[in-house]
Amino acid sequence: MNWTLGVKRSTVAVCLLFAFLGSTPAVGQSDAVVRGLVTSAEDGQTLSGANIVLRGIESEFRSATSSDDDGYYEIRGIPPARYALSVSFVGFETYRDTLRLEEGERTNNVELASRAKRLGEVQVEVEKGATRRRAGLQTVGAADLDRIPTPGPSGDLASYLQTLPGVVSTGSRGGGLNIRGGKVSQNHFLVDDIPLVKPLHISNFYSAFPEGAVKNADVYAGGFGAEYVGKLSAVVDVTLRKGNMKEFAGGASVSPFISTARVEGPLEKGGQSFLAIVRRSTVQETAGPLLGRQVPLSFYDVTGRYSLQRESVSCSVTGIHTYDQGRLSNEQNTAMTWSNSAVGGRCLLFGSGLNFALEVSAGYSRFTNSAGTIDRAERSAGLQKGYFNVEREQEMDWGTLRLGVHSKLTSYRFALDQKFTLSTSGRPFGGTLNAFGVLKKTFGERLTVTPSIGFQIHSRISPPTYEPRVRLSYRPDGTDQQEVSLALGKYNQIPQGITDTQDAGTEFTVWTPEPLMEDPPRALHGILGYRQEIVDAVALSIEGYAKDIANISVPQWSVVDRFETEFAPANGRVYGVDARLELTSGPFYLYAGYGWSKVRYEAAQEDLGAWVDGAVFEYSPSHDQRHQLNVVGGVNVGKVSANLSWVYGSGRPYTRAYGFDLAPDILTRFVSPAKEAGRALVLYDQPYGGRLPASHRLDVSISRPFDVSSRVTLEAEVGAINAYNRRNIFYYDISRDNVVSKIPFYPYLSATVNIQ
Repeated sequence: MNWTLGVKRSTVAVCLLFAFLGSTPAVGQSDAVVRGLVTSAEDGQTLSGANIVLRGIESEFRSATSSDDDGYYEIRGIPPARYALSVSFVGFETYRDTLRLEEGERTNNVELASRAKRLGEVQVEVEKGATRRRAGLQTVGAADLDRIPTPGPSGDLASYLQTLPGVVSTGSRGGGLNIRGGKVSQNHFLVDDIPLVKPLHISNFYSAFPEGAVKNADVYAGGFGAEYVGKLSAVVDVTLRKGNMKEFAGGASVSPFISTARVEGPLEKGGQSFLAIVRRSTVQETAGPLLGRQVPLSFYDVTGRYSLQRESVSCSVTGIHTYDQGRLSNEQNTAMTWSNSAVGGRCLLFGSGLNFALEVSAGYSRFTNSAGTIDRAERSAGLQKGYFNVEREQEMDWGTLRLGVHSKLTSYRFALDQKFTLSTSGRPFGGTLNAFGVLKKTFGERLTVTPSIGFQIHSRISPPTYEPRVRLSYRPDGTDQQEVSLALGKYNQIPQGITDTQDAGTEFTVWTPEPLMEDPPRALHGILGYRQEIVDAVALSIEGYAKDIANISVPQWSVVDRFETEFAPANGRVYGVDARLELTSGPFYLYAGYGWSKVRYEAAQEDLGAWVDGAVFEYSPSHDQRHQLNVVGGVNVGKVSANLSWVYGSGRPYTRAYGFDLAPDILTRFVSPAKEAGRALVLYDQPYGGRLPASHRLDVSISRPFDVSSRVTLEAEVGAINAYNRRNIFYYDISRDNVVSKIPFYPYLSATVNIQ
């Protein structure tokens, strides 16, 4: 079997990885090691990106590092002696202490006090911003989400991502994003190591990641390292914040689009906490009075998190459930439904007995989606998976080494009608063992090189896939004022999600455990970027990128509207450039981004079945948007905050109708053409030969908090989506000769009560 062959070919590599994961290195055994967590004294939140500096009192020894996403830091190779330790972070008082370090490990957790107390939550700042990126990687924080007007009381990761060049949303409905030319199913969403298949809600304004739950998110538009082996296009790795470790807090909000409730607090002060957030859409009930038309969309999500923090361990258990239902067009009868259910636990262990930090995570996730009528699903599909991950990271004399093994067992289920020709039903299984190694090496103050390699052993294919990758950053003047970054790599994705892209009114996806073609899809990524802080308040970044994609599955095309969907192999090329300019000065914020890209697929004419001449047909898929322009602005005047977001996108490809005909229903009964003309039949023109008009939209919001008491605040927000009521096309329904529009002018007023 393929599984057996794969295991035989990779036994040595896996054994070496497990041996390293369990070994104790014999490096610098007479030296001291100091490690710990950096947290906020206000609420116990861990602080990512805090600067830790250790200076010798009796020697010239000096070492510096920064805390990671877990707030964890570690300095090794320290000669036993007395040292001055300082820990600093934006918005907090600098922590200073004198340590007497002996041979061996010492845990030294640090709490930082806020510089100024105020009502509300402590806003934790990390290295982020639209221009703060390295070769496709951008770290997004809660403050970034808050800048984007959304038709509700707070920001959301889904709305923020759509303000970035290279991220294409087909409309204000659907729950899908194409990132730098990739298909929706080629994105990898993680939340606290838990994989979620489709976390964006059907409205596209919201996702499973609200501002109130997100600590930060690493968004890779490509070029990601081997620790994310298994996906082809992009990665969105979300870290949720802990519940308040010091005191109870909560809040509730209402708006015409969505309502929210939040509660959090300590279960053991300073040691255990919980966080729970529930959101439910209200747009289906309020759209009629506000818009004079129905918006047949409904969704909700529930997020819960338990956190445990001890001297040498930090653990969390997270549960998420999302549900979406609705029609992408008021005129269509087809209703979409999908849901995610997931639970997972994650522990960071750094006790003295380990001599290194060990991260262990495990959990279960389930995804289902269906299409049909509101009352009956005509076709359904989904998957459920269990996973177990082990990773370790350690500072060595020659760099930081991170190794990991990820295992997954997935069950795929689908029950289809005649539209898909894969099978009528099935419940196959697929097992995957992924392993990776990442080395981060810094040369002086200027150059950082991060090579990595990963491989996948899958029960459905042989041999295993090997995927080398490298990321590099170079600071010409040795400071953070300017930087050149580069990312190169090979990527494979074995399980596939397939969607009938001929039908723009559905997002129904079937996941399969193996490639539909002989070889698994693969891609080569290349990204080159430059970033410079021109002055303290102005920053500029430019990135060029290319992706070469092979062995992807695309629907076959026919001159007529068929009832079944077959698939053909295709190759693709993606290339583009985007530039971003950011101004941050006191109460003012302004960001402008422009992106140009081109996505081209090619397939053999005999495989694709296209009504065209030539042996090879080349075309641009529906997510090929050549030009994008995004502007985000904000200003704070006293307690009043005003924000705006303007987005422009050139027209996307679509398939035009060549003409219409009539076809008798001879499959189910005898029909006399002399008595019955038959059903209407669309004749297609060349696939994706037309372009929709350009779209643009302005969203605005104004908010102000009011102090009700020493512990209660009320925040009111008024705003509008599509403020100048531009009629933007979502898609053109050929069979009905009907234009389906995106969201019209949508005013809203929201109110939020926060209790601290």
